[in-house]
Amino acid sequence: MSGKPRPWQTGAVHTVVENPYFSVVTQDVCVPDGSTHTYHTVQFPRPAIGVVVRRGTDFLLLHQYRFIVDEYVWAIPSGGVEAGESLEQAAMRELREETGLAASSVAPLMKCYASYGCSNQQFVIFLANNPEAAPASGGYDGNEVISWRWFTREEVLQMVLENRIVDNLSLSPILLVLLRDTLQSSSLHPPAMP
Repeated sequence: MSGKPRPWQTGAVHTVVENPYFSVVTQDVCVPDGSTHTYHTVQFPRPAIGVVVRRGTDFLLLHQYRFIVDEYVWAIPSGGVEAGESLEQAAMRELREETGLAASSVAPLMKCYASYGCSNQQFVIFLANNPEAAPASGGYDGNEVISWRWFTREEVLQMVLENRIVDNLSLSPILLVLLRDTLQSSSLHPPAMP
């Protein structure tokens, strides 16, 4: 936001709870009308990454159980970024750990915030095409992943329409890829990725 005035002015940050993954903090914020309010937010030291994995027009999705919401879900490979690890390295590691597959490279697809009204958590998403079995991978992490499989573009679109992909770290990038596919097959051309 360089050069633009910040209409909300923040005061000192007080940490309520801190662990290696996130902190819960409070801070006083002065809003444009001059009043001050105390905000409670969740701060993440690093972004989360996700990988949209394609084979032609097919998508790879993981079947997982997420205890926090007590649901079985279909999602893209995703996870945290370890200290000293680049975002690209994290994306390739998560793909390998959660599927036993390896991509020769990943390309930036998008970034967004999970819930910027209460958290600074950022999702950084990559695209991986045509992964192959990772040498000596030993398969995937059975603690995090029940199974994984390839879905056709039509199956994924139907899952989206039926609200069967409920993880927004997965849903937003899948929708972007579906939109880009549609634009590329029409006379319109999608803008280049940032």
